Amino acid sequence: MPLRDLKYKPDQTILKVYGYGENKKIKVIRMNWLRTAGVEDDEEYRASKGSVHDFKLEENIQRAKKIIFEYAFCNPWDWFFTGTLDPKKYDRTNLDKFHKDLTQWFRDYGKQYKVKIKFLLVPEQHSDGISWHIHGFLYGLPKEYLKQFVVGDVMGKGLAEKVKRGDVVYNWLPYAKKFGFCDLEPIKNPEAVSKYMMKYINKNLASSVKELNAHLYYHSRGLNRAEVIKKGVMAAPITPTYENEYCSVAWLDYSEELLQELSSSFLDIDYYETRNYLLSRQCLSDVVYK
Repeated sequence: MPLRDLKYKPDQTILKVYGYGENKKIKVIRMNWLRTAGVEDDEEYRASKGSVHDFKLEENIQRAKKIIFEYAFCNPWDWFFTGTLDPKKYDRTNLDKFHKDLTQWFRDYGKQYKVKIKFLLVPEQHSDGISWHIHGFLYGLPKEYLKQFVVGDVMGKGLAEKVKRGDVVYNWLPYAKKFGFCDLEPIKNPEAVSKYMMKYINKNLASSVKELNAHLYYHSRGLNRAEVIKKGVMAAPITPTYENEYCSVAWLDYSEELLQELSSSFLDIDYYETRNYLLSRQCLSDVVYK
């Protein structure tokens, strides 16, 4: 039986490239077993993208973190954006309406000023348990459309300390007029800020948005994802960055030479050759058939 006919393929590796331009990383994911695309278990439950369900909550959270990291690291974001809601201007408790109004406002703003704003946003609940604000990334918004905060401007204590020590932080006055206070900081380290973004995805957020039938994150259409270079059995030895009983993951600095070396080490073999190859490595004890 060819390897492609198995419900699960043994000892599979996925080779991916994350990032863009000079900010790239190679990710090598090795799994003891990988589900064959298009072959489903009868009892399997699949959650829709970006949403939270009663079933497999933790899996949804982890999946959301992975997707957010891909969107965050694989797109040329200009700004880390925090947007709040002024209760005198807007209902801070209606997250769904805020999301719809904000994305429409982005589109209207883009048409008015001939810009195309892309976004990746994660909601965060206030300590009162009912009000919301957002964090995330923007690109396509020119710096000339923003106003830099200076000492003496009205702002929170934490932001005032940043401005006082010389950090560059901007205000987006049209947003502030429409919704409430906001700030935008230039992104200096795409990888670091992408990892930082994942901290907002947690069980508290998941439970809160589940009650509202809302989403863990919001994003523009057409954003870049990590590029899958190859899948299959890879012969090249890799020292993992971390591993567990199910898989291992290695993050490697990007180079064309290394990517080509890893890509060319994938074996073009059918199931029986794979089985013999794995037995020779003492990696295979049983096979799950379709």
